[in-house]
Amino acid sequence: MFRIHRTARGDRLEADAVLMPSDFESIAKTLGRPPLRARKIGFVAARTATVPEMVETRWNGKETTNTARVGDFIVTNLSPQRQPLRDEDGRFNVYVIVAKKFAGLYDPTDEDNQHGAIYRAKGVVSALPLPGGFDILAPWGDRQTGAAGYLLLNGDQVTGSSWDAFAKTYEDLGE
Repeated sequence: MFRIHRTARGDRLEADAVLMPSDFESIAKTLGRPPLRARKIGFVAARTATVPEMVETRWNGKETTNTARVGDFIVTNLSPQRQPLRDEDGRFNVYVIVAKKFAGLYDPTDEDNQHGAIYRAKGVVSALPLPGGFDILAPWGDRQTGAAGYLLLNGDQVTGSSWDAFAKTYEDLGE
């Protein structure tokens, strides 16, 4: 179940259960606007976890925490110029993608850097702007929050992205 709060900054989404694609469609209907289509323009560097590893995702504050299991990918967002993205505190934008989902999301390049092999995103996501932010239960079981951001539907997974991280890593393709 989800709740949308109308705030002075804009719509804010809260959800205490992991959101499904049908929830994403219901949220779009409730907001009264169709989702945007977006393509990731940045690259990612990824390395495989060899031991369980706790990863804190930050973008101008803590967004979420996830534990990479052995074989999962620890991913660092890169710019289109393949430079690691850092927030205003100088922290890298790092997150976890489970092993079985990674190949469906990214294609390898022949490059690497200090954060791992470099990959190019494939596919298009659906995105709903949430200028009032979000506080949702992420698919990995931890809270995911952002003061302003987007709700993303990527395949069968619904997640959030901070406003700034989305702007630096995605291209809006329109409705």
